[in-house]
Amino acid sequence: MRKILVLSPSDIFPPVDGNSENTYHIIKYLAPKNKLGVLLSRIFSQGGPIDISHPNLTIRYCPASWFDRLQYKSFLVNPHYFRAADALMREVGADIIQCHVLYTIFAGYFLKRRYGKPLVLVQENAEYVKQVKFEAPWYATLVLKWLERFACRVADRVVAVSEVDKQHMVDLYGLPEGKIHVINHCADAEVFKYNQEGATKVRETLGIGGADIVLTYVGKMDAPHNTVATQYIAERIYPVACARYPNSWFMIIGQNYEHLLRYKRDHLFFTGFVPSNEDVSPNLADYLSASDIIIVPMDRGSGTRLKILEAAACARPIVSTEIGAEGLEFTNGEEILLTEDVDEEFIQFVLGLMGDEAWRRKLGTKARKRLLERYSWEREVHKFEEVYRGLASEGSDLIP
Repeated sequence: MRKILVLSPSDIFPPVDGNSENTYHIIKYLAPKNKLGVLLSRIFSQGGPIDISHPNLTIRYCPASWFDRLQYKSFLVNPHYFRAADALMREVGADIIQCHVLYTIFAGYFLKRRYGKPLVLVQENAEYVKQVKFEAPWYATLVLKWLERFACRVADRVVAVSEVDKQHMVDLYGLPEGKIHVINHCADAEVFKYNQEGATKVRETLGIGGADIVLTYVGKMDAPHNTVATQYIAERIYPVACARYPNSWFMIIGQNYEHLLRYKRDHLFFTGFVPSNEDVSPNLADYLSASDIIIVPMDRGSGTRLKILEAAACARPIVSTEIGAEGLEFTNGEEILLTEDVDEEFIQFVLGLMGDEAWRRKLGTKARKRLLERYSWEREVHKFEEVYRGLASEGSDLIP
């Protein structure tokens, strides 16, 4: 049985974004066949209970400290995290170190050098590319590019979440393609599925009528691309949709939305964080079920789009920009509607779906069918076995 140390900068109970969802399901499906030690943090935590248990699984949290004010950047320098990682490494007797998200790489590399164990980097985004798209300051992107190059080179294997991100890392950092494995994000099709009872409950709670049309966007609202998407919804899509269909509602789901309240309108509202846990009612699947159309008006970003996968699992029709669905294998016009920008074509797709319930149903049904065929957490996480077998076959040659 392999013994693996997983280093994550976030809490995953409950998951709140693509990074924590990915870590949550990797742990869930690796634990039955591997001994895992998992180090988490309370930064950005929603304070939920630990709801994964297995005899092979040990979960620890980094002690709270002043460093937490630096948020994710703290893990580059936080001595409490390094000590906790070292203690858990010894407790588990780990023979593989697995860093989730770029900012845990220094702790992982420290342990790699100290104990002579191979290092896997699970890179949730091509971070440098993402920040350039976000128009981050040049000095910040320069430092980030250096850090990402360092991380990709010292890791013995890199896991990307899409072929697009893999190619970015090959091109930017000269990595051999064989060093990078693509293991996609997915959606739990048993949790995320259409639920009429849950949809009715959500609509009644929010005061939305059964004949009203609900358009929904989901995201962690302190992320720059979600801020811009909310602006596009309020300024470009909302006025046209409400003029054509006065019974329109726009629902923005996600935590840390307070700075976006200037975009609040009549029938455009923010829900805050909605948990995805199966045992919570109503949960995110219920809110998606209560939605008639999922819109993804993004013009920047990176990684695999969990919001689209979860919407597809709930058989919801989706209108997205190409970059909003980048990395996903859905057929445009059959399983999703894609446009190059948040432009007139995007708006016409939205209006067309609003006026055609049969089209909405057909698009949503095909989206779920594709989700079930292609995006299974169990099948995707099983691909880590190939990563680990490669490490075992190369042995000590991996450690510089």
